[in-house]
Amino acid sequence: MDMALSLASQIGAMFIMIAVGFIMIKKEICTLKDCNLFSMIVLYVCGPCAIIKSFQLELTQDKVNGFLLAVVASIGIHILYIVMTELLSKVFHFCNVEKASLIYSNAGNLIIPLVTLTMSEKMVFYCSAYMMVQIALVWTHCLSLIKNEKSFVFKKIIGNINILAIILGMSLFLLNIKLPVPISSAMSSMGAMMGPLSMFVVGMLLSKVSWKDVFANIRAYLIVLIRLIILPLMVLALFLVLRLHTLLPQGKDILMIVLLAAAAPSASTVTQFAQLYQNKPFEASIINALSILLCILTMPTIILIYLYFA
Repeated sequence: MDMALSLASQIGAMFIMIAVGFIMIKKEICTLKDCNLFSMIVLYVCGPCAIIKSFQLELTQDKVNGFLLAVVASIGIHILYIVMTELLSKVFHFCNVEKASLIYSNAGNLIIPLVTLTMSEKMVFYCSAYMMVQIALVWTHCLSLIKNEKSFVFKKIIGNINILAIILGMSLFLLNIKLPVPISSAMSSMGAMMGPLSMFVVGMLLSKVSWKDVFANIRAYLIVLIRLIILPLMVLALFLVLRLHTLLPQGKDILMIVLLAAAAPSASTVTQFAQLYQNKPFEASIINALSILLCILTMPTIILIYLYFA
């Protein structure tokens, strides 16, 4: 219960930051050009720093096993989401943008600061597992969905800044190399900026959304219902039935992080791809905005159920 309340509190705090970003655009304190700058800082500075710093741990078999558990669980979740989306599409006839919005979550910008605030900086180590799996699929499966063609951009996977940060962090972890204190301290400070800046960006982007169109779009409610409630509950049920949380001493916390990533709002990357390839960008932005708005209720509820039964 305490963890769920803490999570709800931190999500609430994040929404206050989103509101600040929203107001900064509305009051013309900042412009959308500033939004792009903040996005670049988060993507190329704060995110990689948070990831690399999270790998600055003592090399133990428990941590290696925990990371592998998170990777396997993350792969399983993505397979489940892809299969279930295709099955549900036979009934609801999802377009490719809707499919991508159902499968891929905002696992980086939202979950890393959320885990840092509610658990600890070191637990971001396990967030990296979900991000690693998702990034590989985003630049293959997700991109092919949005482009309506088969495509495989291997350079985009290996060259992704978060993948490079994971590779570097993992190398330092496996070699048991500790960064010098000034570098480590600087990385901690820059990584801590990720939460506020990410939320400012979300708020700034939401300031340009037509909320009348968002709330009037009945189809979007269906997508968000499946994305935020039905699919995460299926993951939760599988975790409990298979008793995966009992496999390792920290299994419960590790799988909670994976579950958080699986229950997060639709990925903003889907909206960016939809805009880039002109494949229903309006629908993608509505789904993204609505899922961000409603996750303040759904994510703590999912975690509360998990903690009650696990």
